[in-house]
Amino acid sequence: MTTEGTYPFAVGGVSSWCHVVVGGLPEFDWRILPIHAGGRRPAQLFELAPHVELAGRIDVWSEQMPPRRHTSGLRRGARPGLPGDLARALLGWRGDHAALVDALVWCRAHPDALRPTFRSIEAWERFVAELELIVAERHPDAAPAPELDAVDAATLYQRLYWVARTASVETPRCDVLHVTAAGWAALPALVDRRIRGTPLLLTEHGVYVREAYLAAARGGASAGERFLATRLARGLSLATYEAADVIAPVTEANAKWEVGLGADPGKICVIHNGIPAPGASVAAPGGQKVVSIGRIDPLKDVQTMLHVAVEVGRRMPDARFEYWGPATAGQEPYARACEQLRRRLELGDRFLFMGRTETPDEILRGADVVLLTSISEGMPMAILEAMAQARAVVATGVGGVPDVLRGCGVVAPSGDVDGLATGVTTLLREPEFAARLGQRGFDRVCARYTQALCLARYRSVLSQLAGSAAVAARTG
Repeated sequence: MTTEGTYPFAVGGVSSWCHVVVGGLPEFDWRILPIHAGGRRPAQLFELAPHVELAGRIDVWSEQMPPRRHTSGLRRGARPGLPGDLARALLGWRGDHAALVDALVWCRAHPDALRPTFRSIEAWERFVAELELIVAERHPDAAPAPELDAVDAATLYQRLYWVARTASVETPRCDVLHVTAAGWAALPALVDRRIRGTPLLLTEHGVYVREAYLAAARGGASAGERFLATRLARGLSLATYEAADVIAPVTEANAKWEVGLGADPGKICVIHNGIPAPGASVAAPGGQKVVSIGRIDPLKDVQTMLHVAVEVGRRMPDARFEYWGPATAGQEPYARACEQLRRRLELGDRFLFMGRTETPDEILRGADVVLLTSISEGMPMAILEAMAQARAVVATGVGGVPDVLRGCGVVAPSGDVDGLATGVTTLLREPEFAARLGQRGFDRVCARYTQALCLARYRSVLSQLAGSAAVAARTG
């Protein structure tokens, strides 16, 4: 299993899902290959089961810039066309997936040639020429590319170097490749799929391309930076969809995105997330407490939640909000901005950031309403956990949320402060109605979203893929 910025070095819904899947399928021996942002040694936050082990770690996205000094000539074995080949295959609107994998396989075979390749003047010049052709492309489905400056080109060049470095890392032999994001985590798998014919299973929690678009839209990056980041994400995703034997989104909503982006519908197999079968439901305490559990991250749109708290407080002064969860690694500035906004809005103890929790079920049982304000989700574990505690949920209608909450929760558009506040206020003022919604959610979790059902689906898919690999090995 390859992971990207998650398991076992970060908490969150995807990491929890990884831990459940590998821990809950002991009939398989698991090797975890995490792809992690470089610059500091990560702390392992999950204890691995006996049948699970780490297969090393790939560090990318280092903040240290490559040396500026270029070689005067090419060293033996270098491939000056490699950066341009990667740019064309990943950023071109009609990317050549076969050519991309050819280039990645070359990287695996020639790891020592990557640095001299990317440091050569000829490679840079050929890359720039290829980038100019990409910018000049015109396609009816794509907006014209913005003008790119030297900084944009150099930034992309460095990212492509890390693409090459990631692909070059030797990975352990296995029977099935399970990729947990259609991005950087797919790079080692794309090489293994070509070299060894290993079957590839892709699980997408949030659609990689969509989240790249959202990140580009909300950030302060230049038009050139946004273009390059989203095109790179698109290229990685389409290549992963092409190589995957099975694509297992966690919601039907994700499946629609994947097919719309070009994935083969015949590869799609939706496997919903699951949680342990809940026990008996417990009535809400009736203390006008609103709880949220999740990482502090721009995708969770915590700042909208703060404004919701202001509006709810205007209508119900005794309402209290608690946000449980740490900041995503690298999003500490966003967490500080959220705390500063909390102070500017003068929320005081009506909205508190509570930090990490090891007892989410207990926290949820103490809530009257559970709130989610995300701008992007797959199938949030926090919502399933709230339903398992028979708690009414108010959430934004993103990803698989509307399907999960249909008939047992309140859904509002992303960023709709008034709509979200009205949902929260209504449920706090009408505890019997909230209790009915909570019970419906409890019943739905028991019927459709248990951990046992989730694991059974993965067991079936993995067994089929491992069986096909064994047959191929015997007949090969």
